[in-house]
Amino acid sequence: MLTLAINTASSITAIALLDSQNLLGEKSWKSTNDEAEKLMPAIDELLKEHSKSYDKIEKVISVKGPGSFTGLRVGITVANTISYLNECDLFTIDTFNYWHSIDQNSALSQDKALLIFAGRMGVYVSLPGKEPENVNLDDLNSNLSDKNITEVFGDISDDQKEVLDIPFVETDESFGGIISKLATENLTKETIIKPNYIKSPGITLSKKTLLD
Repeated sequence: MLTLAINTASSITAIALLDSQNLLGEKSWKSTNDEAEKLMPAIDELLKEHSKSYDKIEKVISVKGPGSFTGLRVGITVANTISYLNECDLFTIDTFNYWHSIDQNSALSQDKALLIFAGRMGVYVSLPGKEPENVNLDDLNSNLSDKNITEVFGDISDDQKEVLDIPFVETDESFGGIISKLATENLTKETIIKPNYIKSPGITLSKKTLLD
């Protein structure tokens, strides 16, 4: 089964092509809010590199967020569109479960927390089996200390890492490598994926629309 996986919810945009659970290839780049220009050409190139075509894709997986509006809307739109046109299976995983699956030891450790970017002055703090908290950056160290956290990992900005009083552990496992290890029970089957944005896009109605 040819599978296309897409992640535009993180600071690194990534795509992966798999045959069943076997990773054929992947591409990644630092997210700079230009996925609308980069994502489809990268998918085209990845398919051509492995002599595959869009109509052979039987499964699409996408990370649904939380993530930034600009990148996430592009990735989710592409995933939904390919799934619809190919009438193929569509699966999703949220950002928290994706990152917890990267570091399986975090599920067993009571002193390690996942941190996810939630805006310049905010960080999601996530522990396995508990609802993530959106914590103000000024309160982050005290929040972690209250939970007896001694080590963190995840996806936050370099500026946010500098605020930390405890070690931030980097991961070197690729998106494709993680997706190839995910079992079906870690994914949610969807008819259409609805993105989970860090914050609303802030679109406002025009004065003319309001008057009408």
